[in-house]
Amino acid sequence: MRDDGADLVLTRGLARVLGEPHAGTDGRHRDEPSPFVDGDLVGAVGAVCVVARLRPDCGAPGVSAIHKAPVDGPVAVNALGLLGDQQADREHHGGLDKALYVMDAAEARHWAGVLGPEHGLAAGNMGENMLIEPGAIGGIDDVEIGAILSIGPGSAQGRGSERSIGEAEGPIPPGEPGEDSPRRGILVTVTGVRNPCSTFARGMGRGDWAEVFSERARVGVYLSVLRDGSVSAGDEVRVVSTPGHRVTCHRWFAHHDPRDARAMLASEAFGNLRLADFTRKYVVAAADEQVG
Repeated sequence: MRDDGADLVLTRGLARVLGEPHAGTDGRHRDEPSPFVDGDLVGAVGAVCVVARLRPDCGAPGVSAIHKAPVDGPVAVNALGLLGDQQADREHHGGLDKALYVMDAAEARHWAGVLGPEHGLAAGNMGENMLIEPGAIGGIDDVEIGAILSIGPGSAQGRGSERSIGEAEGPIPPGEPGEDSPRRGILVTVTGVRNPCSTFARGMGRGDWAEVFSERARVGVYLSVLRDGSVSAGDEVRVVSTPGHRVTCHRWFAHHDPRDARAMLASEAFGNLRLADFTRKYVVAAADEQVG
């Protein structure tokens, strides 16, 4: 394959296409709510990653910043994301509503197993800024769209900080927030889910990657930064508040159900969340689809 992926045959350029009906229009989801309530531990940061190198890419920018690698923390975070990170395609990646992209570390380990040791998949290689080791009751994909999270120092230190994602470690146990830490963590809101694309496929060297990666519907989430600070491996991720519309990131990506779309629009009308533009366009498109 050419370095820029120009000769890669893509089976799909984008996993979710605007206006295209998705699985949930037949009502197959079971109305599963998020397992998290305010104050719950989602997990702990396993790795913090910034761009390691720009790779040639046949897309419009000519390069891609998808290949990231872990750095030793703490790493400063502002409204545009991690200090030292960058995005090549600013039209579709990065910005205020996509300042940080985070993935469940258990999912990353799953894909490392699927791809095999010959691929050498390591933390950051799928474009993630942070890997989140899941806690006892769920992972980052199980939070509601619009949830506000805190990421910062706590007692869950020293677990999940490995730099390889090939070996599993158990869930991070709950811990109490640190009371005398001099470092301030960050406050973020969950703005939506990743939509696996052709840039991702070329970065992974698989033409069917957008479809394959989407099958589990745990594609990771985007965060906007509400409060600057810093993050480091071992930091706790906790729910500060959740909108209560029941639509988790996993559920939305899997189904794009019209009822869920209407629930999120209603929640926004009541002032419980602000839908980011990149999420809103899919929510609005799904809201009028017929169920069944």
